[in-house]
Order: sequence, then structure tokens, then C-alpha cells
Amino acid sequence: MNEYKTENFQIDQLRILDVNELHFTRLDSGYLNLEYHGDKYEQVSLTRLQPFYYHDTNISVSFKNNEEEWIEIGIIRDLNEMNEEQKKLCADYLEFRYYVPLLTKIHSIRDNRMGYLFIDAETTAGRKRIAVNDWWTNFRLNNNGILTVTDADGNKYYVPHPEEMDKKSYRRLELFM
Repeated sequence: MNEYKTENFQIDQLRILDVNELHFTRLDSGYLNLEYHGDKYEQVSLTRLQPFYYHDTNISVSFKNNEEEWIEIGIIRDLNEMNEEQKKLCADYLEFRYYVPLLTKIHSIRDNRMGYLFIDAETTAGRKRIAVNDWWTNFRLNNNGILTVTDADGNKYYVPHPEEMDKKSYRRLELFM
């Protein structure tokens, strides 16, 4: 593993990365390596800082140091400022990492009275049967009206505006929002 100069990374400092200096390469495993200003980083992680709002802006780039701690290298303001090859590498990585199907129709929601909800739903990934543990924590309606649902396996689903779903689906969800 590389020896990283961690003294260059201050916790309270925002570093905007120069997209012209970023050079990502994709490994067969799907991970990305990065070369930036002559420094090389293995298996970097890209994180959307506002995942449900802006898919191409404010992307955090980080790596694990020798103590297995994640260290942020900096922020990419906008993927659209990158050349096409680099943008595609980053966009593909983010698409894989943030695979979040849209809930389009709710056929039923069943409560087993033991902490789980079982949702039979249509999604953009097909019909799914979703088990949600502790719905109070795993159903989140944010200030912009976006509902996110996290299932028992940690998979996320979302509804941009639940009130715009068909009336039956909305009534089934309304109790849990």
C-alpha cells in the first residue's frame, strides 16, 4: 500500500479539486485509482454529498490511509467540467454505488407486528417484495418532499413526491410518513 502524505489533509479544510489534474483509472474489480498532482491513491471512494438532489455536483473523493481511516482528498464541484472519459469513469462508479430504484406503485404493505413491514411494490428495477425493519427509522420524508425507504438489507428506494403517486399507493404509504 502507498505511503500517503496525510499531513496534507486537514479535517476542517475544504479542498476543491482541479478537475484538469484528476486522472482516474478503473480496476477490474470496479474500484477507481487516482493520480492527482503527482500523488497516487488506490481504491478511492466517490461520495455524493447530496445524493438525492444533485447527482453530478459536490462529489467527495477519499481514500483509506494506512490505519484504514477514510481521508477526504477533496471535492469535485461538477463532473460536467471533466473530460468525457474521466466523467464517464466517475459517473459509472457513482451509478453503481448509488443504485436507488424509484418506488412507482405500492400493491400492499403488511405489518407483521414484530418490527417488520413487508411491502409489495413496483419499482424501476421491477416488482419487489421489500422487508423494512423499524419503519420509524427507515422511512424518511425530507423537507423537499422526497421519501426514502431503507430495507432490512440496507438497500435504498425513493419516491420524489409521494403525493403524486396513484391514490391507492399514496394511501398505503401515508400511514408511515
